[in-house]
Amino acid sequence: MNKADSFFTSLKDLYAYLELPPADIKVSNSSFSFLVSRHFASKIQKGDLNDPLLHEILPREEENLAVEGFSDDPVGDLESEKEPGILQKYEGRALIEPTPACSLHCRFCFRRGENLRVNTKFVEELEAWLAGSPEIHELILSGGDPLMLSQKAFNSLVQIALQQEPLRTIRIHTRLPISLPSRILKNGKDSHFEALQKIAQTKKLVFVSHVDHPNELDESSKKVFAELKEIGATLLNQTTLLKGVNDSPATLVELSFALFNQGVLPYYLHQLDHATGVAHFEVPDTEALEMMEKVRNALPGYLVPRFVREITGEKSKHPLL
Repeated sequence: MNKADSFFTSLKDLYAYLELPPADIKVSNSSFSFLVSRHFASKIQKGDLNDPLLHEILPREEENLAVEGFSDDPVGDLESEKEPGILQKYEGRALIEPTPACSLHCRFCFRRGENLRVNTKFVEELEAWLAGSPEIHELILSGGDPLMLSQKAFNSLVQIALQQEPLRTIRIHTRLPISLPSRILKNGKDSHFEALQKIAQTKKLVFVSHVDHPNELDESSKKVFAELKEIGATLLNQTTLLKGVNDSPATLVELSFALFNQGVLPYYLHQLDHATGVAHFEVPDTEALEMMEKVRNALPGYLVPRFVREITGEKSKHPLL
């Protein structure tokens, strides 16, 4: 994959593409640089500094502010780590981070403060850990974005997972359906479709997209979800509640209907994790609960996402409504 062809890594280039006036914006954290896929950028309204999708990926000076209660490890990942990149917070489930790479550097990312690590022995270490952990029945692939792995690396990971008899479910969390769909589409370049199909034929495949605004969905995402549904994947979505992006009942209702039209069920609406540099995205709980009451009244029950917060040390997501 040619990075220059697939991504904007320069704010100056993105501003030129979006026909926006030049701006002096400093990327606040050199370890969390600016990155956005060209596919995602194509859905941002040109000339509009208030576009909600632009808000998700545009560095802002507010990221430099130190805010009490916001930290580099807001959900207790470090204390849950069993081996490098292998976490266990919940009974019977393990979460793995096989790569730090993403297709977007979302400015609200709760892992933005983590040290970026590339473990060349990750697959071998995962195999050994799973062999000694027969109680694990679900493997959750997170990151970074697990589908940013090369075909070779992802295939190796899948092969190891499929060999583990106690594993019944493999769950994948990703933004690629709306940011880099070619990596999932059946005939896409460097696609993981065959590996995903192999998972679905052997285990239960749960595919969790991360879509925050209805404008992120397009014909490409619709095709991704249709092809995944054909192979038997369960399709869910998680959303983060974000000030300036989706903090209105109308937007959240539209998102649920738009996801359902593409064959995806809303799963979680996350209250913002308190990571360093993201406080300007927070919607206060009282305001959020008022919005969710309106959302619940406007939607059938099966389209209402569970409104939750992750709290360090708790054995499940904490429901807020």
